[in-house]
Amino acid sequence: MKKLKKIFLILIVLCIAGGGIAYYYTFHKPHKNTFNLKAEYSLSAPELYSEYENDEDNANKKYLGKILQVKGKIVNIKKFDSNYEISLKDEMEGITCLVDSNYAVQQKKELDNLKPEQLISIKGQCNGYLMGVKMDRCVLVLDNK
Repeated sequence: MKKLKKIFLILIVLCIAGGGIAYYYTFHKPHKNTFNLKAEYSLSAPELYSEYENDEDNANKKYLGKILQVKGKIVNIKKFDSNYEISLKDEMEGITCLVDSNYAVQQKKELDNLKPEQLISIKGQCNGYLMGVKMDRCVLVLDNK
C-alpha cells in the first residue's frame, strides 16, 4: 500500500511539473519579429477584403496566421496606450491593422505622421475576418529611396 502511495505521489508531481513546463513554453515563447519576416502574400487592401467577403473559408485557408503585406489607403487612425490601429479600404468594414507598442516604438515618427487618404504599405499577421479583416503585429513597410 505504501508503494502505491509513493507511485501515485510521484505521478502527481510529474504531472504538475509537466504542466508547468508546458505553460512556460506556451505563454513565454517570444513572437517572431515582423520587421524581419518576409511576407508570404503581397496584395492590395481591396483584393484582400474581397477574397474574405466572397469566400471566408478559402481566404482563411490561404491567409490565416500568415504574414501579409497589404497596400491601401488609410481611412482612419486611432492611437491608444502607445498602440496604433490603422484602418484601410473603407470606414465601416475593411482591413484593421494593429501596430502594438512593441513595434510602434521603432516607427513612432512615421506613425505619428500618417494621415487619412495616404497610401501606405503595411505588413502583419492575418487573424481572419470579424466585421472586416483583422491583422496584428503590424509594421509599416517604408520605401528606402
